[in-house]
Amino acid sequence: MNKAARIFSALSEPARLEMLLALSKKSGCVSALRLRVKRSQPNVSQHLRVLREAGLVSYRREGKKICYSVSNPEIVALVSAASKLGGKTSGNAAAVPNRRF
Repeated sequence: MNKAARIFSALSEPARLEMLLALSKKSGCVSALRLRVKRSQPNVSQHLRVLREAGLVSYRREGKKICYSVSNPEIVALVSAASKLGGKTSGNAAAVPNRRF
């Protein structure tokens, strides 16, 4: 359960979701990723650290550069499914059944 909590915590920040999806399309170094997501290098590095600590991305060194890739394609499927669920909500409280748990 602790691992799942770390994953969902890491995914709770929209900037990290954006970076994860960008890396799912094309792995790359911090310098290239920052241009793709239009953020500063320190900001990208901080978010990538959180994603790496959660096990969502892996990295390799290429000289002085650090390049990242998605560590497990299933995480992209999870993010995609969550996005689809988010698109199905109508914002209407009446659409949610009243259930007691």
